[in-house]
Amino acid sequence: MIAPLSQEEIDALLNNYSDGAPDDAAETVKQEIKYKEHDFLNPKFFSKDQLRQISIIYDNYAKHLSSYMSGVLGTECAISIIEVQESKYFEYNNALFDSVMMGVVDVKPLEGSMLIEIKKDICYLILERLLGADADAPYIQNDFTDIELRLFVKFFVQIIRFLKDSWANVTDMDPVFNRLETNSRLTQIMPFDETVIIVLLSVKIKEYEGSMSICIPCINLDALLGDAANYAMISRKRKKDDSEKTRASILERIKTSKLDVRGILGSTTLTLQELSHLQVGDLIPIDKSADSPVILKIGAVDWFDGEIGTRRNRIAVKIKNNLLTKSQ
Repeated sequence: MIAPLSQEEIDALLNNYSDGAPDDAAETVKQEIKYKEHDFLNPKFFSKDQLRQISIIYDNYAKHLSSYMSGVLGTECAISIIEVQESKYFEYNNALFDSVMMGVVDVKPLEGSMLIEIKKDICYLILERLLGADADAPYIQNDFTDIELRLFVKFFVQIIRFLKDSWANVTDMDPVFNRLETNSRLTQIMPFDETVIIVLLSVKIKEYEGSMSICIPCINLDALLGDAANYAMISRKRKKDDSEKTRASILERIKTSKLDVRGILGSTTLTLQELSHLQVGDLIPIDKSADSPVILKIGAVDWFDGEIGTRRNRIAVKIKNNLLTKSQ
């Protein structure tokens, strides 16, 4: 049977609680729990590393495109990445103007079609440069003519060729131009709630700046980017092995080459008058003492120093120090 508490014990417990110092057995430690927000309506499927991989791919594409457009348009053209983001197709489509210039590109092994959209002002500036005008700013019209559309079909066919090279480290992509679209509201190449990757590019032609965008389907892109990470590791190892083999091959080819090796005792400076009066038997003092080391030059580089002596009735130099190692 449990013994009842005395009045003194009851008073002691009440005093402890009133002072804010409860018994150790009754103490509880409140831990702050951190929660991570998750958007169930628009969940993100791609990590930051995967988006970074796509950014690297299209940064390479932007460099190819800059070189091509600079040559075709006959003026300086710079293209760079603004942003790579994951979105829904309906969000991308709603952000476009009704009248657009958009190329639909079939890309295998990706399922679905890729969209390349160029802003209207940049399109008209490209047209004016293609037709020979030296324009710094575009003259924007309402609609494209049939001739202008045919010119842009050829233009899109040319610029999608660089996608194959840009994706070469990830997969063997085979881009094929499908068609040209000029109305974004009638362009439905995938379900509106489909997840896509949007690549925003800045386009600068001379002093005029505009933009273009690329919409990439994401049906099996996740698997390809996973393979790309493994491929990058294998590729770096392969490049390292190849560089070592290349170095060994170069050394094997040049090891029989003959080099000029000179032993430099010292140097001095003479005037033209002193030089003209030199005769046999004259002594020329140099800038080094008798016990100074001899410098061995290979080509124009000081490689070693050493002591001068004789070996088998021939003057020889005994190497003491490696000057290249000392300089490092």
